[in-house]
Amino acid sequence: MTIKVSHFVGLSGIGGVQRNFFEYMGFAKDADITHKVYTMGGVDEEYTTSFKTFNILNVINLLVFIRDIISSNTIVHFYNNLSSLKLLIFLFFLPTKKIVMHERGGVWNTPLSRSFVIRNIIKKVDMIIANSNATKAILNQKFYISNNKIQVIHNGIDTTAYCVKDKVNSEKKFIIGFLGRFDTPKGVKILIDAVKHINSVGGYTDNFELHIAGDGPLASCLKDISKDVDNIRFIGRVDSPHLFLSKIDLLVVPSIREPLGNVCLEAGLCKVAVIASSVDGIPEIIDDNVSGKLIVPKEKLDKSCFSEESVPFPEVVYFPDCKKIDTPLQVDFKELSDEIVRLMGNDNLRHFYANNLNMRVIKYFNIDRYVSELHSLYRSLL
Repeated sequence: MTIKVSHFVGLSGIGGVQRNFFEYMGFAKDADITHKVYTMGGVDEEYTTSFKTFNILNVINLLVFIRDIISSNTIVHFYNNLSSLKLLIFLFFLPTKKIVMHERGGVWNTPLSRSFVIRNIIKKVDMIIANSNATKAILNQKFYISNNKIQVIHNGIDTTAYCVKDKVNSEKKFIIGFLGRFDTPKGVKILIDAVKHINSVGGYTDNFELHIAGDGPLASCLKDISKDVDNIRFIGRVDSPHLFLSKIDLLVVPSIREPLGNVCLEAGLCKVAVIASSVDGIPEIIDDNVSGKLIVPKEKLDKSCFSEESVPFPEVVYFPDCKKIDTPLQVDFKELSDEIVRLMGNDNLRHFYANNLNMRVIKYFNIDRYVSELHSLYRSLL
C-alpha cells in the first residue's frame, strides 16, 4: 500500500525547520511513501529544491490541498502551526481525516490567553510530533495536552555532510562564535556582555575575537552596543553553517529558550566545543561536562535590547533539572565569561567536549533515525 503524505511548511525563511525539511526530503526514499509539498508564498533563494512545491495562494492548489485534508488516504503533516488561529478557522469547517502537527517551538510564543486555539486544533489532529521532551513538557504542563496525543521525535541532521575544522585557524586568534537569529530568545546580548567583561579584566583582548553570524530584528541594537568593542565582528547571514563552524574554536548558545537547539547538532558534526544554557531541549543534546558545558540560567531577564519586530519573551520555559516549567531566566554573563576563559585556555577539554558531542550526533541525531521514526508514525496512522 502506498502512503501519501502532504507536507505544509513555510519555506520563505531561513531556520531550523526549513533546513531540516530540505535535508529530510533528500533522505525520504521509502518506496511505499510519496510526498507532496505545500507552502504559502515562495521558497527562500538559499534553497535549491529537488521537489515541486505548491503555493496555496493559488486557488487551484488550495482546493487540491483541501481535498488532501479531507481524504482518508492522505496524511497531512503541518509544521509549527499548532497555535495558528488562521489554521484553526481553516480546519474548523473541514472534516479532517489524517492530520499530524509537528511542534518545533511555536508554543513557546503562545500566551495562555490563546490556549483555546491549541485545544481546538488538537481536536482535529491525530498526532502531535514534539521535537524534544522539553516541547512535550510545555504542551503537558502549560496547555494540559494529554500524552497519548504526543510523540517525541528528535530532529536529525545529515551527518554525511562535509564539515572539518579549519586547521589554519588554530595558528591565529581564538574565535568564539554565535550562529542564529538576532531575536529575544537567543540571548545574544548576554554573550556580548560576557566578551566585554573578559576585555575589562584584561590580558585576553588581543588573543580572541567573537564572530556573530546571522541577522534579525535586534541587529541594530546589538551592533550599537558593540560598536566600541574591537574584538567583536558581525559576519551577517551565512549561506553555509558548516563553513562558519569550521572556522571557530568555540560555539556559545546563551539561549533564553531553545526547544531543541539545532545549532548544537551542527557544532557537534563539525567537532566544535559548545557552551550553552541549561534550558528546554539543549540538555537532551549536551551532557554537561561530557559533551559540552551547560550553564543554569539564574538571572532576571535583561530586556534592554528589544524591537517591536522581535518575538515576545516566553511566559514560561522548561528547566530540565527540576522537570518543571517556570518563568524564564538568563545565564549570568560573568559566569559565562569565566567558562569561555576556561575553555580558551584548555585545548584538551575543548577537544574532549567536541569529540563526545560528535559521537552523540552521529550515533543518535542522524537523519536516518529521524526518517525511520517519522515513517513508522506515518505507517501507524494508516
